[in-house]
Amino acid sequence: MNPTVAQLFALVLTLIGPAPKDTPRFFRLKPGDSIVAIGDSITQAGGYLRATDAVLATRYPDMNIPPITNVGISGQKAEDLVLRFEKDVVEKKPAVVTISIGINDVWHRLENPHDDEVLKNYKANVTKMVEQAQAASIRVILLAPTLIQEAPESEGNKRLKMYVDAEKEIAAEKKCQFVNLHETFLEALKKKPAEEKGNWLTSDGVHMKPLGDTIMAVGILRALGVPDAKIAAKAE
Repeated sequence: MNPTVAQLFALVLTLIGPAPKDTPRFFRLKPGDSIVAIGDSITQAGGYLRATDAVLATRYPDMNIPPITNVGISGQKAEDLVLRFEKDVVEKKPAVVTISIGINDVWHRLENPHDDEVLKNYKANVTKMVEQAQAASIRVILLAPTLIQEAPESEGNKRLKMYVDAEKEIAAEKKCQFVNLHETFLEALKKKPAEEKGNWLTSDGVHMKPLGDTIMAVGILRALGVPDAKIAAKAE
């Protein structure tokens, strides 16, 4: 892992605070275990997955963990993911799936008032994907949608919180892992340097810059039981 990547991880850990209390205290992958990541354009771009791969490959070289399989598709919502979940995730038989969806469910509809029916369908579709994965003995990591504009009080973020809360409820009901990336991003924004003008974590308020990708990667790595000391370790 090159020093620049290591420095980004070290910086992120100073921005987002300690790992949540429910973070696994042991590494949760076995040798050769594979991971599939499904989502929208943030996943398709793959920055956070490459950052995750870099840590897994350098910190656990003897585990022979293959690179994460990226099945993200730009522009998609939960209603799109559920239609291809069997083919793109279940049939690949991974040990773990990360599900990152919800930004477009809100962002693409901001010109309209909030619709409880849309939120209800979102929750039903995410629940169905979790159930499909668990029925196939695939461990689920739900990644909360991140943010819409780098302003906590933006209309997009106000609405997004309802979708984050829906995922939190699903995780509690289905007993799967939930990584509250929305909360993590808002925590990082509290420490935005005064000299940073414009977007800091994202390129456009939604799509990630390297710093945003690294925040997402830390969320996944912690969910996999990678301790912060290993995440932040310098390249050897």
